[in-house]
Amino acid sequence: MANYNFIDFYIGYPGHPRFRDPELIEDDLVRVIVQKYEMIIFTNKGEVLCEPNFGADLTLLLHETRLSATAIEAEIRAQIADYIPEIEGIEFEVLVEFFDHPTRHLEYMVINFQIAGYQVLATVN
Repeated sequence: MANYNFIDFYIGYPGHPRFRDPELIEDDLVRVIVQKYEMIIFTNKGEVLCEPNFGADLTLLLHETRLSATAIEAEIRAQIADYIPEIEGIEFEVLVEFFDHPTRHLEYMVINFQIAGYQVLATVN
């Protein structure tokens, strides 16, 4: 693993499953990676100034009819490779699944990201 300075601002919020009382600095490598991953999946391309390609665009990709779960996993992995260099040498898993809501007639996507004992689930609908 390369020698990275991975200290970042702590962006936890009340209600988050792993929220810790207000802190300013996050210095645990895995937690910094998880924070950066969450920023990627909850951001659409074009929303970050001077970084037009940052973000996974998940709400747009959910409604694309010709994209598979594998294609969306590849997009998330590409974002991770571009924007989370600290993850180099650490094993992680990204799994995307699609489901249909039986009564509301909606399609939704579940993204499971696992790294070093952390499991981050996100649902996009």
